[in-house]
Amino acid sequence: MNLSFLLEDESVIIDVKGAICIGYAGRNQELVKAHIEELAKEGIAPPPEVPMVYPVSDLLVTQEEEVQVLGNKTSGEVEFVLIHHQDEWYVTLGSDHTDRELEAYSIPYAKQATPKPIAKQLWRVADCTEHWDQLVLTCEIQAQGGQWEIYQSGTVASILSLDEIFGFLEKKEALHPNGSTVVFSGTVPVKDGHFRFAPNYRLTLHDPVLDREIKLNYQVEDISK
Repeated sequence: MNLSFLLEDESVIIDVKGAICIGYAGRNQELVKAHIEELAKEGIAPPPEVPMVYPVSDLLVTQEEEVQVLGNKTSGEVEFVLIHHQDEWYVTLGSDHTDRELEAYSIPYAKQATPKPIAKQLWRVADCTEHWDQLVLTCEIQAQGGQWEIYQSGTVASILSLDEIFGFLEKKEALHPNGSTVVFSGTVPVKDGHFRFAPNYRLTLHDPVLDREIKLNYQVEDISK
């Protein structure tokens, strides 16, 4: 599957052969443990290992501005997305949109049940390595009444470091051998610790050092109605 991105002023076509989500990717393992305990209260079983690799179909990765889901219990998660392409790493912005009702039964099935929106802009990881932990992820949702609310916000310092992610991917042999791999690499905490379900999402990856942003807006359509 080919995806088109803007890299500075250049158009880049990437042939995506694989896609994965890294779960429980918090840098602070005590907070990860607390998160797992919170999820248990929602009926979600603890993972067999931490962090976890959840493979998803590359066909779920989409740059469409509207995604279709089944049911009203799905929600997004703002994540930085790493893409390995022609021996170089790039970063963009994405949403690990997931079926929360199905998640109580099986996290792998829940992740496979919904599209995974990503942005149309890329940065070279090498250009922001030295200030990586200062990158900021934000997710806004449109609440009832139409007003926008902050759902998630935080720096990537709360997520596994690049070296840890690269080492983990190598250990798990997670990269596709014959093409590019899209890696949803972890999220920042949800406000109040509770999932929210919304029809519209606005996501941002902000680089305060180089004064630039990647944005992703998408709408959710429940086709079960």
